[in-house]
Amino acid sequence: MNLNHQKVFITVNPAVTRKKALLFIEEKLFEEWGLQFGEPVTIMAGCRSVPVLVQPFPSSMPTLKLSFDMNQILSLPAFPDQISVSFNKEGRSIKIGPFFAALMNQTPLQDGTFGEMEKFYQEMKSYCNQQGIPFYLVKLQSLKDGVVEGYQTGPDGWHILPLPIPDVFYNRIHSRKLEASHSFELFKNELEARSIPMFNGRFLSKYDVHELLISENDLLPNLPDTILFNEKEPFLTFIEKHSVIYFKPASGSQGRNICRLSQVAEKWKIEHSGHLRDVHFADTDEKLYNVLKRFSRKQTFILQKGISLFEIDQRKVDFRVLLHRNDQLQWKVSSMVARIGDPGTIVSNLAQGGLMKNGPDFLREAFDLHEASHIYQKLVRLAKNAAQALVENHDDSFGELGIDLALDTDTHPWIIEVNSKPSKKFQGSYEIFRPSVKSIIDFMLVLNRENYP
Repeated sequence: MNLNHQKVFITVNPAVTRKKALLFIEEKLFEEWGLQFGEPVTIMAGCRSVPVLVQPFPSSMPTLKLSFDMNQILSLPAFPDQISVSFNKEGRSIKIGPFFAALMNQTPLQDGTFGEMEKFYQEMKSYCNQQGIPFYLVKLQSLKDGVVEGYQTGPDGWHILPLPIPDVFYNRIHSRKLEASHSFELFKNELEARSIPMFNGRFLSKYDVHELLISENDLLPNLPDTILFNEKEPFLTFIEKHSVIYFKPASGSQGRNICRLSQVAEKWKIEHSGHLRDVHFADTDEKLYNVLKRFSRKQTFILQKGISLFEIDQRKVDFRVLLHRNDQLQWKVSSMVARIGDPGTIVSNLAQGGLMKNGPDFLREAFDLHEASHIYQKLVRLAKNAAQALVENHDDSFGELGIDLALDTDTHPWIIEVNSKPSKKFQGSYEIFRPSVKSIIDFMLVLNRENYP
């Protein structure tokens, strides 16, 4: 397909016009596209299209002038800035966009913002704006009418209005229940029927990730022994093998509802995350099983071999590595942070009171320069290999992953967790855009190019 991409201004004639089927194109652009006066072409936005006749007009800027009716059919918002368009010479069609959207399940707060996600969404919008790409937020809905109700931001906040169906969706729904719903399945089917890509299509279960990764022999030395907590016999066999065990919800987040089980004087000591004094004991393996059964309350939990984590000043440390796929669809590291737990806590999650430091800086403080560099390379290589193994063995498309790694006391790296919805809280300083914003939009451009080569 021979596409000619260009950024143009889009204006709309007033409602009272007889020239409903005429598309006016600035004369230099008209000539560049090799158009003929009165030639029929198709103008498209999202999933809607309108047949029009084209005509040149003089202007100091590259501009498309649409009729009011044409604009209504395409469901276009007002564009104060230049917008990307492409001309397909073979198909004689003009495509406005691409249009990008984040799929989410929030509504604006009383102050008109999206809370802790506001800064991230504003950066997404601003970076897209630089590329001439409209960006908006969309909630789960039917696509059958060829338009979506979306939130678009302007000088006075977010407004909901009808918009073209986006060309690419980035899934930021933060509800496992909603992602497991029939309506979400219908939405995904509609996207598939329209060949619209969506990436990071669902939350990941800790056990499902473990099962996917253990199929890769190269990763086996970095995966803690893990089983589902279910029947008593496998449980008893597992606790015989390990003196320290972590009991985690398979679909949990932010370090909540995690227990550390350890053998102390022929008893099992049960420590709960977030509660320094919340310690219980079980006299026998049988009692331990019953305590955990009650605690799990029919939720799915996993048992994971405890790692003797590297500590600094009696604070447990792990690392969150944020990865994105580049234009070659290879994984690259966008950032790495060290998460340093409170003294005495069993997890290092920030949500449980931990501290955060730049990962490479922390390694240079904790180790000599040569060893810090060696450990950093080990962690990066392991994170990339885990991300690649996941996309090769999973049906969903992923463009972003947060991978939690830990070092043991011998500085051997372990894969603790893989997160498909890494936190977007404002953390750290950068000139305009955080690296992940650029990486996500660049990946959306890659997916769009694959759809419209």
